[in-house]
Amino acid sequence: MNAPAPKRPHGIARAPAMAPSVALLSWTFPRVGPFKFTEVLALISLASAVTSPRTLQRIFKCYGFFLLATILACLPAMFTLGTGDNTITSDKGLYSSPEASVLMTVVRTLAYLLVVTGLTHFFRTASDTLMRKALDWCYILTLLPGVLQMLRMYSGFHFDLPYFERAGLGPFSGVYDSGYLRLMGFEFEPLGYGTSLMVVCCLRVFARNRWPLLGLVVLGHTFSAGAIVASAVALLIGYPHRLRRFVTPLYALLFTALCIVVWANLDELLALLSFQRSASERVNALGICINMWLDHPFGVGPGLYGYFMNLYDLASFPAPQLDWYPNNDPAMFLAYGGILYLLAYFWVFHYALSSTPARWIRIALVGLLVQSISSYMFFNPAAAVIIAIALSGRSPPPPLVKKRRRAARQHPGLQAPATIA
Repeated sequence: MNAPAPKRPHGIARAPAMAPSVALLSWTFPRVGPFKFTEVLALISLASAVTSPRTLQRIFKCYGFFLLATILACLPAMFTLGTGDNTITSDKGLYSSPEASVLMTVVRTLAYLLVVTGLTHFFRTASDTLMRKALDWCYILTLLPGVLQMLRMYSGFHFDLPYFERAGLGPFSGVYDSGYLRLMGFEFEPLGYGTSLMVVCCLRVFARNRWPLLGLVVLGHTFSAGAIVASAVALLIGYPHRLRRFVTPLYALLFTALCIVVWANLDELLALLSFQRSASERVNALGICINMWLDHPFGVGPGLYGYFMNLYDLASFPAPQLDWYPNNDPAMFLAYGGILYLLAYFWVFHYALSSTPARWIRIALVGLLVQSISSYMFFNPAAAVIIAIALSGRSPPPPLVKKRRRAARQHPGLQAPATIA
């Protein structure tokens, strides 16, 4: 009899061979974050994910409200298109027209949901060994540019890679100089790199049950106050299991109070923080979003913040210095689609926090939520990975047990005299 033909390996089974090569390759492209290869893992398992009722059910419960709010936010955009400043108001503007910005924001949201769907299915069905390998690559590749840049900080030696993004962002030269050198990985600012490091440190404890000492050292060298403070708050609030259902409501309440304080004292706050450009720009952006929402209670439409930004800019910051996004996720969704969009954003984190039994995934979620008050965070690949693990319901893998050598039993002659006696 002929031997049966070997079965074609499943997509998840091929992942260990593909993930490392894709991960290493992904670093050579511009604007690629440390979790890019996990997006490839998502695409590998996407075909089976969209046919899995359990996976789709979890995605729908978490993101159904958010997807509906995204679609509804497009309706007010029909009335606001053409009423803003229809020139590109930032050097980071990605699209050529307001219409293209709305369309691409919706497309990006759909693509993001597909990535989270694939990742959720991957983490729900992968073995502990495979999951550990994937998260190990996340950790290694996130730390690698930071470790190289630390060599530059202490040795002064650096070089630029040819054809890599732009001058000054090679592995040794990709640091941020704000009077002192700060690590920024392959990101465009230390804050984004600090956020990725915060997440992979939590993932390291989750997957390996060991403290990521090197990761914490690299995180400290970003000197990112936002990421470090978010990590401290996440440990304080996210560690107790019984508090997980109260985190998002408390966050929503504090965000509301912050909006009231900023709206009532915007001029005074901008004058008080004039010496600190980073803080003043963020306060100014929050004030822009609040006033934008007050004039457009149903929002201006997804992706249109940049076209209304200059109309509400009380600080008169030069447009090229302002981001295309307000670096404040809840404020951004408030401006995009009003209260409904903001509540949908809160629900995603609330559902994810309620779904995970893993303490360190919960801590990472709280850290991202806290960080989103000062950074463009929701579509960050790190957030996609953490939310996917939360939705998968994955518990921490069992601790690795090292095999003990029993040479003494196999070779009694090598035992100590007291033992033989």
